[in-house]
Amino acid sequence: MEALPDNWADIQPDTIYLSISGLLVSFGIEQIKLGLKYDRKGKHLKAIEKGLVPPRGNVGLVTSQESGYDLKSKVLGKGGDACGGLRLRRFHAKFIDGILHFSGLVTEH
Repeated sequence: MEALPDNWADIQPDTIYLSISGLLVSFGIEQIKLGLKYDRKGKHLKAIEKGLVPPRGNVGLVTSQESGYDLKSKVLGKGGDACGGLRLRRFHAKFIDGILHFSGLVTEH
């Protein structure tokens, strides 16, 4: 099992990666494109690597409020700084057969 890369350009679609928190994660092609566009500094990848955290004041994965999704990435900082835009973005994922899959849903909450 490969370790989760720290750069979106090194991630292959539908490959299963192991995070340091022990989560198995995978990414669809749309998610990789969004990561390349909005997460140039890899802050969302660091959040995914960290795993589940309490919702206040932490970088990591928190519960998603989107229907059909389990977790979302959470980064801290100013939106322009953290995600290359005016608002902080969240990448949403769902568990499929024990693997946290990021298909490409992004929100600004």
